[in-house]
Amino acid sequence: MKRVLLVLIIISPIGFLWAQNSTTKLTFEEAVAIGLQRNVILNQQKNQLEATQAQKLSALGNYMPNLNVTGSMQRQEGQQANSTNGNLEDLTTDYVGAQFNAGLTVFNGFRNYNTLSQSNNQLMAQGYLIKRSTQDVVSNVANQYLQVLLDQELVHIAEENLKTQSTMLEQMRGFYEVGSRPITDVYNQDALAKTAQVLLIRAKNTLHNDKSILAQTLQLDPSQPFEVIYPVMGEDLNRFKTMSLDSLISVAIANRSDLKQLDFQAKANKFAYKSALAPALPSVSLFANYGSFYYSLIAQDFTGQFGTSNPSLSYGASLTIPIFARFQTKFQRTNSKVLYDNSVLNYQNLEKTVKLDVQRAQNNFISALENYEASLAQAQAGELALNTQKESYDLGISTQVELAQANQTYVLGAGAKAQAEVTLLFPESFVGICPGNIAARVD
Repeated sequence: MKRVLLVLIIISPIGFLWAQNSTTKLTFEEAVAIGLQRNVILNQQKNQLEATQAQKLSALGNYMPNLNVTGSMQRQEGQQANSTNGNLEDLTTDYVGAQFNAGLTVFNGFRNYNTLSQSNNQLMAQGYLIKRSTQDVVSNVANQYLQVLLDQELVHIAEENLKTQSTMLEQMRGFYEVGSRPITDVYNQDALAKTAQVLLIRAKNTLHNDKSILAQTLQLDPSQPFEVIYPVMGEDLNRFKTMSLDSLISVAIANRSDLKQLDFQAKANKFAYKSALAPALPSVSLFANYGSFYYSLIAQDFTGQFGTSNPSLSYGASLTIPIFARFQTKFQRTNSKVLYDNSVLNYQNLEKTVKLDVQRAQNNFISALENYEASLAQAQAGELALNTQKESYDLGISTQVELAQANQTYVLGAGAKAQAEVTLLFPESFVGICPGNIAARVD
């Protein structure tokens, strides 16, 4: 029984570790969903959207009357004036009063209109900021996801290279033993096998580091291993070649969320600038007050006083004409104008940047397509050269150096092909090339 218990104690941690170390398959859609859910900046901006919506509601409320009900209760003991005879006496009196107040701003220098317009544009700007931040999160996750994907492919290529080099080493040892090859070929091939092993170790280390970066972005559990899944390349990439630069720029300007965000922000600042003039203009408001009270020294009960004798109503209008505000209005208006002018400059600068981004992206995309086509030919040629040199070496026609060079050409071609394929998995990542974006795939 003790032996069985001891075995269970030993096996249990192993089973637990095996469960912890089971590799999770992470698709691109899952990675994006996790990134959007856990990104701190994006969630903060969504919280800010609620504050902006509340600001708009407050601006709408400026058109409505303000209503207040106030009440008070008071008991006073000691020397006080008797309201019935005017004498100063030692009394205990009770007072209960209530009042209903209402006020409405009729005109305040168009401040209400400009404030509401500012809030509407601010809300639109915040919405586009969230949309752009969402695209940035998706783009960041996509870049890190593709980097891990490329690292996985390079590790696979390095493993295959090590396997090939080890196999060739065993063959050369066999050739040497039968006397058909010199010992130097064995030494050289052994060095190549060791080099392939070092390259595999470096590739695995790079993969581990890039996985850590992706895990940190997604806030994954570091103890849970994962590997990314190769997405399907379903786009007709050649169709993007025919798009003109002008049409791409038009699409980018019409769809870039950050550009729209700055546009609405500039409009909001424009209305804030107009609103800053309001303190220099006259203002008109209406008011009404209705109330009643009960006083214990009056010879009438509470109902009679509060409901019949003491109710009062006052109403009217007030006009305020500013004369001198110690240059405060000029100061606020100047600050608002500077803020508006700067926002216009930011929009114009981003508009030019978008055009340059599209131009660079189109060139990079065409280069990536050409690089992809060339890498396919390079990989095929490298594989053919390797097979040919291997057959020649087996027949004793070529040397071990030529075989090693052919293998190196094959490995470089395979790596170039993998990198070119990964680069073109998401053509939307090229700014302005596609009307949609990577996030559209997830949706």
